[in-house]
Order: sequence, then C-alpha cells, then structure tokens
Amino acid sequence: MASHRIAVAATMAGVCLAAFGVAYLLLQSAAFGAAAAIGLVGMTVIFVDPFVGLVTYLLFLYTRPQDFVEALKSVPIMVALSVATFALMVLHMAIRHRAVVLARVPQNMLMVWFFAAMIMSHVVRANPATTIETTMEFLPTIVMYFLIATLVSSHFKLKFTVNLIVLSTLFLAGSGFLQHFTGTGLGGKESYEGRIQAIGIFSDPNDLGLALVVVMPFFYLKLTEFSRLWQKPLALIGLVAILYALFLTQSRGGILALGVMLVLMLTRRLGRTFGLIAGGVVFLAIFALAPRMGTISTGEASAHGRVEAWSVGLDLFEAYPLFGVGAYNFTEYHFRTAHNSFVLCATELGMFGLYPWIMLIYLSIKNNEFIASAVRQSRMRDVAIYVDTIRYGLIAFAVGAYFLSRTYNEVLFLFIGLSAAVTNIFVKESGEKFVLIEKRDWINGLLWTVGAWMLTKAFLVATW
Repeated sequence: MASHRIAVAATMAGVCLAAFGVAYLLLQSAAFGAAAAIGLVGMTVIFVDPFVGLVTYLLFLYTRPQDFVEALKSVPIMVALSVATFALMVLHMAIRHRAVVLARVPQNMLMVWFFAAMIMSHVVRANPATTIETTMEFLPTIVMYFLIATLVSSHFKLKFTVNLIVLSTLFLAGSGFLQHFTGTGLGGKESYEGRIQAIGIFSDPNDLGLALVVVMPFFYLKLTEFSRLWQKPLALIGLVAILYALFLTQSRGGILALGVMLVLMLTRRLGRTFGLIAGGVVFLAIFALAPRMGTISTGEASAHGRVEAWSVGLDLFEAYPLFGVGAYNFTEYHFRTAHNSFVLCATELGMFGLYPWIMLIYLSIKNNEFIASAVRQSRMRDVAIYVDTIRYGLIAFAVGAYFLSRTYNEVLFLFIGLSAAVTNIFVKESGEKFVLIEKRDWINGLLWTVGAWMLTKAFLVATW
C-alpha cells in the first residue's frame, strides 16, 4: 500500500511539473505546447489514472493560461478539458473491463435537476439560441462536479485535491502580492482602484476574496488542531498570506465571510458560550478595522445600488415564480446584476431552480458535519481536517455569495463536488447503508429557501 501511494504521488507530482512545463511551452509555441499537453494528459489518463485529467482541469481552472496565452484565448479550453477527461475516464474503464459507476450520492440528482432548471428557464421562452448558450456555459462546471465526486475516491486523492486547491490559491495570493507591490500581476493584470485581482474567473477582487477565504479554515485547523509540529509554522505562514491577500482585495463580502468563519472556529475551540462572545468581539473588530467596511450603509452609493437590484430581483421572482426570467438574463431586466446569489438564482431560475440550489448547499454541509464527527471518533484526525475544510469552506462561500452574484460560480460547485466525494468515500469504507437524504431534509431545504426569501424581503422592507 505504501509503495502504491508513493508511485501515485510521484506520478501526480510529475504531471503537475509537466503541466507547468507545458504552460511555458505554450508561451513559446502554442502549437507545440498544445500538442505536448494533449498527448501527455491523454496517455496518462488512459493508462495510469483518470484522476490526472481532473488535476489538469483544476490547474487550468486556477492558473488560467487560457486567459493570458494569446493562442488559447479563442479556444473553449475548459469545455474541452472537462468533456475529454470524462470521455477518457470511460475509455480507461473500458480498457480495464470495468463498469463506469458514478458516485452514489444525492447531490448527483440535485445537480442534474439544477442544470435542467437552467435549461428549462430558456426552453419555456422558446429561445433555442440562449438555451444552447446556457448549456455550453455551465457544461464544464457540471462535468467538473461529476469528475470530482467520482474520481476523488480515496483519502489520498481527497487530501491531494484539497492540497492542490490550497496551493493554487496561494499562487493566486502570490500573484496578488506581485500586483500590489509592482503594479502588475499574473498575465499583466493590474489592480482595480487599489484592490488586487487575478484573471479569468478571479478577475474581480470579490471573486479573488471568496477564493481566498474558502481555504482559510485549512490553515487554521492545521495550526490549531491535529497537524504535526513541523506543519504548524507552515500553516501560520499560509494563514497570514491568505489573510493579507484578502485584506488587499478589500472585498466586503469576503471580509464578512471571514468574520463568520472566525466565529465558527472560536465556537469550535472555546465552546458555544465563550466562542460566541470572543467571536462576536473579533467580528466587530474586523467590521470596524477592515478596509471599506465602514462604508456599508444603505445610503452609500454602491450599497444603495445593490439593495435596488435585490428589490428588482424579488419583484421579478414574484412575477415569474416557477422558471424565472432565464439563466444569465438578470441584466436584461436591470442595468446591474443582483449582487446576491440567492436573489439571482430566484430571479433567473424561479422556484424550480432555487430549491435544488439551496438543497445542494444545505445537504453538502449537513452530511459533511456528520462525516467529520464520525471520522474524528475513528481517530483519523488528519482526514478530519480535510473534511472540515470542505464544510467550512462551503459555509464561507455561501455567506460571501449572499452579497455577490455567484450562483453559478465554479468554486461553489468545486466544493459541492468535494462534499459529494467525501460522502462517497465514507459510505464505501464504512460498509454500512446510510440514508443520505431523508424526508426531513426536503422539508428543511424548503424552510431554508422560504427563510432566505423572508429575510431578504424583510431587509428590503426595512431599508428600501
């Protein structure tokens, strides 16, 4: 077993190094680099492990060579990578005479339902052009989810994937530091009004802020709980880097998510009473000292515009309650986006899409909480850190996304996929039968949906 892990780890490390080498070749010769990448990844996926294809996809997702290599800008690289990896996974299984079995978790059904709701939001308007556009836009994300849920099938692969995401996020933070101190970051990207940002899906300080805050629990848990002594200084350095980069984004949604995370972490560490007191103090301190937080009020121009967008969104939801106005269509009805993922989902997809979206987040958090407790009791504390990182990261994203339009964001579904993978691993290894979604979960999901609507509506009544 140890030799197998060493061999797999060496293979993965080699592929990662080769991927960066290919990125360099792409800068020199697009044709040669692309051919090298396709051959390298394809052969490895077929004859070694389809997981390598997923690793490649995640590297492209975070490092974004397709956004600064001129020859790749017009290529739908993420669609190609996701679909090709899935197809090569099927070929790999066929060569080895194995059946293709997707992870048996309830998130699968909810993901298909959510994707169907996105498509249906345009079908009901008899608009085939936007239906196709929406399908192609979200296709890489849903394929990524199924690849993660299926291919992250062991503790080793779970740890590897989370570590890869953490290191990739540190890479984004490093690019932000370069941008802050020199004026230019990765791909020639400059800061936005003094706020650092990355490229591609992170080309907004708020997106970068969310990507940073979702990995913060990893460093905190490594620093305060079960890691080895030599890992703690590294965890401290990583935590400081992430927090400083988050500070440089000046993302108010990211800072609020950080505050909620610290309350949860301190409650976990000190108990409910003392944790809530200490967390509340820290939260207020962050609110008072963090950049741009003092400008939050409904009278401030940016906040006023967001509240107005929320109001428009809820009015549209009430006008089109079943299927919404169409995925990615909010700005067809208002000059700015909703700046609230819940409102955006309700407006564009109606109740048919909002409910599975809420259920995906709720069920992933709920099942991972149970699994983390079970893993800790079995003394696999090193694994528990990764399970808790995914759960807290998903909570952080949900908090931050309430103030941003990130309904379809890749990082959200990346963490939902990891949550599904954790469930799949746990069920397979336990050998027991678990009811992964109960009747009360459907009711709780409905209560969360209605509760979020009522909270948002009450806020608008009080402030608008």
